[in-house]
Amino acid sequence: MNRLTKVQKDKITQFRSITGSSEKIATDCLKTSGWGVEAAIDHFYTSGLATQTVAGGLDLRAVEALYQRYKEPGDDNISVDGIMRFCQDLEVDPTDLVVLVISCYMNAAVMCEYSKDEFTSGLVKLGVDSVDKLKRRLPDLRTEIKTDAKFREVYAFAYNFSREKGQKCVQLDTAVGMWQLLFSVPEQRWPHIDDWCEFLTKHHNRAISKDTWLQLFDFIKSVKPDFSNFDENSAWPYLIDEFVDYMKEKRNGK
Repeated sequence: MNRLTKVQKDKITQFRSITGSSEKIATDCLKTSGWGVEAAIDHFYTSGLATQTVAGGLDLRAVEALYQRYKEPGDDNISVDGIMRFCQDLEVDPTDLVVLVISCYMNAAVMCEYSKDEFTSGLVKLGVDSVDKLKRRLPDLRTEIKTDAKFREVYAFAYNFSREKGQKCVQLDTAVGMWQLLFSVPEQRWPHIDDWCEFLTKHHNRAISKDTWLQLFDFIKSVKPDFSNFDENSAWPYLIDEFVDYMKEKRNGK
């Protein structure tokens, strides 16, 4: 038996992440298709193999059909229009926090776009192969985000997701909108979210670094709302130090 190259092994991994198939089926499809991943996936779905391959009881052909339903004609991605139709079918507003949770499951790289791999592997992770099944999962996803562990995961995901293509940092208006969305969860509500956004708009007005984004979460979870346990000698980003000073001055009426 010929040994597989690293490139071939990577293609098998990619194929399996999209289809949920076994290693043998992945290898056979790729060999049949001359090791072209897209061609192998097409073969997988058109040959009937998808109906024989069930990941957690899912109909993978139905998952593929959903992707085809929402993707842009002549393109390999689901873009703004497709995502709008997806949200309409789910009966949720595109700005609903649950859409961000779904995007986190898909590990989407940027806003307003899902690649085929992101969309199909995300639905497999969610354990759904139809819009109706995903709609029934929405209450569970809304409950998940209330927990600290899932909220932390979605919060961290949201930074890269919010960046514009080619940008290292998140633009301030986008960051403010995302913070307002994330902290709209009653169980995760930060009493100073409006003050924080006001402070940034008035005194910063620049893009937000990833360090500031992530350390703000730690600040919120560790520092009391009255800042009584805030340690000025800790290595917080300067923006957080300035925010605490801003809030103290605001409370003193200065």
